[in-house]
Amino acid sequence: MIPTTRSIRSRRRSSAGLVLAVLLGLLVAGSPAAADDVEEAKLHFQKAETAYKLGHFLEAIREYEAAYRAMPDAAFLFNIAQSQRQQYYQDKKVQRLHKALSLYKSYLREMPKASNRETVRKIIEELQSLAAAMEEQARHQGEDKPARLTVRGESAEGGQVTLDGKLIGTAPLSHNVTKPGTHLVKVTKAGFRPYSSSITLSAGAQLELPVVLQPVGGGGRAETPVYKTWWFWTIVGVAVAGGTGAGIYFATRGDDIPAMPEIDLR
Repeated sequence: MIPTTRSIRSRRRSSAGLVLAVLLGLLVAGSPAAADDVEEAKLHFQKAETAYKLGHFLEAIREYEAAYRAMPDAAFLFNIAQSQRQQYYQDKKVQRLHKALSLYKSYLREMPKASNRETVRKIIEELQSLAAAMEEQARHQGEDKPARLTVRGESAEGGQVTLDGKLIGTAPLSHNVTKPGTHLVKVTKAGFRPYSSSITLSAGAQLELPVVLQPVGGGGRAETPVYKTWWFWTIVGVAVAGGTGAGIYFATRGDDIPAMPEIDLR
């Protein structure tokens, strides 16, 4: 049964009240440093929500990324991917499409048991089909230009970067990729867990891949925080509960719920 807008709103309000209570408990009981991180992430998150609501997706991307840097929770990758996808619909820049694809895949890799996994996979499949169609069009137009891959990230600096198993340099770097299609990027650095991401590049595309390496041993922010559901369910809402059809997407156009992206059931 597809939930009505009223039921979606009701469940979102009750969910928000619960997670805010959890957050307040963390701010009281946590260490000062942890509380500062949560507060900073929350401020950026609130700004991102407002920007997303207004259709200012570039601003939403910047704020979600700032929130992720303050508190690297995998759910933010989903939020950033959504914003990149929406910005692509506005400006039709192919790099937005590839960034969204990379972020969706990173989200599923970081959260392999995510409840919305199948729905996100369907979004990925649609975007990959769109990227393939654009690649074919570019070939017909004689625009077979190399793609440009940029790998960056504060924790990744000095790490070795490989593309499809071949060393291409150390981060940060920019590298021309002459062969369109799907590639595997890996970043390794002593004292940190290896990072890998599957990316899809079309001719002439420009993809910036932000990399966050986690320290070996699971210390610090590498552990999954208990407030994960706050970030995740605030943006996703109850989309997963009603997301059983083949054409279900999150955070699409037509939002009339305060500070919360609407659900578009196609």
